Amino acid sequence: MIIGSIRLKNFRNHSDTIIEFGEKANVILGNNGEGKTNLLEAISYISLTKSFYASSDSVIVKIGENNFSIEAIVISDLGSNYKVYISYDLKNSEKIYSINNRKLDTFSSIIGKFPIVFLSPEKAGITFGGPVERRKFLDLVISQSDQVYFSDLSEYRKILRHRNKILSEIKNTRNDLYTVLEPWNEQLINYGSKLMMKRAEFIDEFKSYILNTYKNLSNVNEYPEIEYAASFSYNGEISYDSISEKFKKELTKKMDYEIKFGTTLVGPHRDEVSFKINNMDLRKYASQGQHKTFLVALKLAEYFYLKERCKESPILLLDDVFSELDDLRVQHMLRLIETLNQTFITSTNFEIFDKVLDFGKCNRKYVISGGNVKEV
Repeated sequence: MIIGSIRLKNFRNHSDTIIEFGEKANVILGNNGEGKTNLLEAISYISLTKSFYASSDSVIVKIGENNFSIEAIVISDLGSNYKVYISYDLKNSEKIYSINNRKLDTFSSIIGKFPIVFLSPEKAGITFGGPVERRKFLDLVISQSDQVYFSDLSEYRKILRHRNKILSEIKNTRNDLYTVLEPWNEQLINYGSKLMMKRAEFIDEFKSYILNTYKNLSNVNEYPEIEYAASFSYNGEISYDSISEKFKKELTKKMDYEIKFGTTLVGPHRDEVSFKINNMDLRKYASQGQHKTFLVALKLAEYFYLKERCKESPILLLDDVFSELDDLRVQHMLRLIETLNQTFITSTNFEIFDKVLDFGKCNRKYVISGGNVKEV
């Protein structure tokens, strides 16, 4: 898919911005704080109904205004046109998302329809940080390619909140609430087992994707690996029955500890993903360059995975990524980007792109200053 055009009203520091995009690489240049990343945020609203940076819609509204709106023309790989409209009213805390003038009943129904892949220096936590960042990566990729997973994940999170509340009450009041806890145990096991089974299947499928993209980014003889480390072992058998049976046993085993700490200690919210290069732990032994290459390869692998699973080419958003790479890796990545569908790239570097990309109808270049956009 591609985004043909977009209009932003009162969105961050964009008062009224209209842009027509190229079908391939769209390079957005400007100094920090001028509004480059805001454009990528607006695209994330189209795909995910929210910003990948802001925790609240209210902070997106331009200071002094009461609402923001986004209008965009999205064109699918098969040529279907979608007129997307999103607005948020600050006074009523109301968000509207419509396609072809039809308002969505639930925002979740849009997840995966317009797939997106996003990379910025802040995403380094996926390889450098703790397990929560890697779980977020898993959940977003799988959710965009599998609506059932997204639904199960939402239910699991609700169940987890309720169960944690009961465990906290048992801890603080010493009341016997085990009979109240049991139904939540059953639901936790049911939805948690489904998530863990899907995650294991995903990692197994995803290995070949990251192997291929890493090879295209690096000339050295390195072998990347990705492994799923569930919060408990279930003999390596990827089946609902095997996982749920062990899940139940682990809950029973950890019950006293859960009451002691007032929180759930077993389940997919405790899963981990392991990254390796040449069989060595990425977090412990990799260089800065290897971390960066692995992260870029991971995101490009996500792109190709979603393209195949969603039957739609994702939009690739690269926010200030090239300042983190050396010239050789920049050239490798730009040449690979030329083979992809539509890409949006923000940067403060005005020179590196002219060496590789030919700008015209398909590849376009813009300069942003104070929320004002000019194609150059």
